[in-house]
Amino acid sequence: MLKPFILALALTAAPALPAAAQTAPAPAPAAQAKPTAADFAKNMQGAVGQTFEGGIVLKNITSEANTLVLTVDGPAGWRTQLTPADISTALVGGFCSTAPQFFATGVSMRVDSLDGGKLAKGPTVTTCPPAAPATPQ
Repeated sequence: MLKPFILALALTAAPALPAAAQTAPAPAPAAQAKPTAADFAKNMQGAVGQTFEGGIVLKNITSEANTLVLTVDGPAGWRTQLTPADISTALVGGFCSTAPQFFATGVSMRVDSLDGGKLAKGPTVTTCPPAAPATPQ
């Protein structure tokens, strides 16, 4: 259920990475300022309100200090079998598959989730989670 949402979110967020964060650093006479969580949140506002497969909705994108905070919601009971860490790992892992350089900017990420109006804050993440082991085919 989360996979299509992860891919759509990653595709939405990846273009928000400034060119300096998408490519290897080029020699420059003056150092460029790294983007902040507020910069990413501002660039990603167009994704707020999107509904993804499984009824998962991106409700809010904001920043707290230098942490990008994504808030998602879903149908009643959608998080019953999931911990905030499970949701975070799935979403951040998908995000990292498209934009692995995100954390090199020094920004951290947190995925909060709503279910029945109750907010569960996810852990603050500062690196991409380990890749899932390949499944035999």
